[in-house]
Amino acid sequence: MTHTFTPTRTVPPLPGTTLLGLKATTLLELGDAARQGFQTAALERFARHLGLTLADTLDLIRLSESTYHSYRRKGKPLSSDDSTQLYHLARVTEAAEAYFQSVTEAHRWLMTPRATFGDHTPLQFALLPGGAEYVTTVLSRLEHGVYT
Repeated sequence: MTHTFTPTRTVPPLPGTTLLGLKATTLLELGDAARQGFQTAALERFARHLGLTLADTLDLIRLSESTYHSYRRKGKPLSSDDSTQLYHLARVTEAAEAYFQSVTEAHRWLMTPRATFGDHTPLQFALLPGGAEYVTTVLSRLEHGVYT
């Protein structure tokens, strides 16, 4: 008798993807989406969620307003690099919201300069090479009561 495996649950989306309106459940799917570039709506969605202006969000990922508006006007996606930066921001935002269990407190923490991050905000630090991993590590340490 042959048994067919039927999954009993759906695979959850990768951390940060929901904030951007993505449905990636594997790193390969996320990598493909970033390589192709996220739609400008993902950036706008993230900015709204965080309560930032579009200009502040563009400044954070170092994307000029003229380039962004050109992408939007032409219906082109963000560049692969800009998409990756945006994903890092979404991932640390989701991690902070999970830790603080309060969107307001998480956003306040993410936008306040901290000595742990060289007097940068956690969002700014997340955009450095390895920065997103470090920010999520700090949140994990805080969750487990480890002084950081």
